[in-house]
Amino acid sequence: MTLTLASPSVRPDGRTGASLSPLGRLAVALGLALAGVGAEWAGGFVPFAFAAVLILVLGLPHGASDHLAALRGRPWREAPGRLALFLFLYLAAVAATLALWRVAPGVALAAFLALSTLHFALDDVAAAPWHQYVPERLARGLMPVTLPALLHGETLAQLFSALSTPEDGAALARTAALLAPLVLVLVLAAALLRWLRHEREPAAEIALGAVALLVFPPLVGFALVFAPIHSRGQTRERMAELGLPDLGRYLRACAPTLFGAALLFGALGLLFAGGRAPALGPLFVGLAALTVPHMLVTPLFARAP
Repeated sequence: MTLTLASPSVRPDGRTGASLSPLGRLAVALGLALAGVGAEWAGGFVPFAFAAVLILVLGLPHGASDHLAALRGRPWREAPGRLALFLFLYLAAVAATLALWRVAPGVALAAFLALSTLHFALDDVAAAPWHQYVPERLARGLMPVTLPALLHGETLAQLFSALSTPEDGAALARTAALLAPLVLVLVLAAALLRWLRHEREPAAEIALGAVALLVFPPLVGFALVFAPIHSRGQTRERMAELGLPDLGRYLRACAPTLFGAALLFGALGLLFAGGRAPALGPLFVGLAALTVPHMLVTPLFARAP
C-alpha cells in the first residue's frame, strides 16, 4: 500500500468507502491522543471542552444524514409521506427523551446507556456474522460504559451523578465497576481473534479504544472512541450507502440537519442555564435527545423498503 493519506478500502467486517491510510490514521490518532493529554494536563473546564468539540464536530455528522437514509436515497418529493412520518417519529423521540430526563433522570440515563451499548455492538461490527464476532460485539458495546470504572471509578460516579441523581449515579457506577473486569477480558479476546484472522486494523482499533478508555478520564476517553472510531466509521458507511463520494458533498447534503442540531443545542443551553443542571447537562442531554431517534427510529426506515 502506498503511503498516501487517503485510499479506498474494504474493511474485514464489510465496511467500504474512502479511508485514511494506516499512516494517516496513526497520525490522526496520535494527534488526538496528544490533544487529550494536553486537555487533561490543563484541567478545569478544558477536558470537558475538548470532549464536547470532538463529539460535536466529528460526532454529529454521522447522524446528520438520518433523513436521507430513511428515504433510501430517493428525493423527498417521491416519498413525502415517508419523510413526514420519519420526522414525526424522530421529533417525538427527541421530545420523549427530554421529558424523561426531566422527570426521571436516573431512569433516562440507565436506558440511554443500555441503548447505546446495543447500538455500538450492532453498528461497530457491521455485516459480521454473529457467531464469529460475539466477544467483539459485547466488548465494543460495553467497553465505553464500563472500562473507565477500572481506573477512574470516582470520576465516573461523579459524571453519572451529574447526569442523573447522586443515588442513581453511584448505582450505575457500581454496576459498571462490576462488569469492567469481564469486559476487559472480552476486549482482549476480541482483539486476539481479529489478530489471528489477520485482520490487523480492527484488532488495533479495539485495543487502542480500550487503552483510551482506561488511560483518559471518562469524558475524554469516550470522545476519543466515539468520534474517530464509531462516528468516522459510520460516516464512511453512510457516504457509501448514499453515493456521496466525498465529505464536502456529504456535509452539504446534511446541512439542514446540522443547522437544526445547532438550534437544538442553543435552545437547550437557554432551557437549562437557569436550572440546577451542571454545564455538562445541556450538552449531554442534547446529544442524547438526538442520539435516541438515531438509534431507534432511523434503523426502522433505513431497513424498510
